[in-house]
Amino acid sequence: MRTDNTEHKALFTIPTAAHCTILANIKPLPEQRKITGHKQTDAYLWVLEVIRLNEPEHLDAAEAALEKIKISPKDAEKRYSSYLLANGADPFQVAFGTIGMDNPARAIEAARENIKKAAAVRAQFGSYETAFDDVEAELVIKSSPKFIDNYDWGWTAAELESGHIGGGRMTEIDDQRRAFVDGYRDALPDPHTLSDVVREFVYWDWLYQARNTAGKELGYEFGYSEHHRSVYDREFYLDKLLATIPPVTRAEAVEVCHWFLESGKGEYMEDDGAAVIINLVGECEQ
Repeated sequence: MRTDNTEHKALFTIPTAAHCTILANIKPLPEQRKITGHKQTDAYLWVLEVIRLNEPEHLDAAEAALEKIKISPKDAEKRYSSYLLANGADPFQVAFGTIGMDNPARAIEAARENIKKAAAVRAQFGSYETAFDDVEAELVIKSSPKFIDNYDWGWTAAELESGHIGGGRMTEIDDQRRAFVDGYRDALPDPHTLSDVVREFVYWDWLYQARNTAGKELGYEFGYSEHHRSVYDREFYLDKLLATIPPVTRAEAVEVCHWFLESGKGEYMEDDGAAVIINLVGECEQ
């Protein structure tokens, strides 16, 4: 009976927490500003800003301050919307600028969730900055002679001169590049089982989420936009394995099926991932 690839498992197992989670610095409180000119509304806006700092040292005090503010969240939202419209904002900007204003409890809940995520990043990486250092799997990919770091790989001289390519050509080049690198199988250990495949998907997702959290804590506007393209080329290869490696046992098939449905990966696959489901309901080795 086939078993997991131990080399693959060692490379793609999420590391255990090994660092202190105590924050080195406390985020300073934002300046209290006169925004709308209505004291209660401006106080409410300031408290929401404090909550969204995701700073554990300030959160309890911000929650207590909410109870002292007399204006209701709905009324504060209306006043702020009117202020934005009166100052030239379009309806879309107003809708975006007032997201969550009517539900401070949810804002506090989200802040607590973000604080836990940030603490987990510090526990596993030691700091937000080191979360962006290449992990071992990325270093292995970069060690491959096939590693491609050029954004314009595959472009023609005319395309390079013009500085852009059409969508069809982009898809064509993506296919060519993925065929060339072949999932970086020359460098990375191959999954032996579907459990290996899922473990690697979970690892890359964990790494993305950790870096996204770290980026937000560091003040990056978009957190962490995306992995290097080589990671997605690897995942493209893994997608094919989901439909071709047979499950070893019925229990594995059920577990992988649950993961696949919850992951939403089928939405981006041909026929909504039907080939993966058919593979999972096929005959197992035992």
